[in-house]
Amino acid sequence: MRKYGKIELHLLNIQIGCVLRLARLKKGLSQHSLSLMLGSNPTMVGRVERFENVSGWDKIYFISQQLDVDFSNLFILKSKDDLLSIVEESLKLESKLTQDKRDYYIFLKMTITNKYDLLKKKG
Repeated sequence: MRKYGKIELHLLNIQIGCVLRLARLKKGLSQHSLSLMLGSNPTMVGRVERFENVSGWDKIYFISQQLDVDFSNLFILKSKDDLLSIVEESLKLESKLTQDKRDYYIFLKMTITNKYDLLKKKG
């Protein structure tokens, strides 16, 4: 079994949020409508998508199940290009793109790029 360091674990947390956000957007769901389907609240969905805190596996599992996302694939770190592609596709699917959301996507792409650059220097 491969052991991940802190950088890889942070990237996995980002990846999980990005993959779940993309799946939600592809289904045309708002965070609010998904949270109603889950019997939860939009704040929890948003925190998972924005990787603000490490979520309980059960929450991630229920969200992935509702969105038809393979739970186990969430924990296999994708390449930098694949992850950036997920972010770009999500950006294109956003229906209400505010400046705050635009800034978030810019921040997200920079964070992903910086983390992968750190990995490259380390390896």
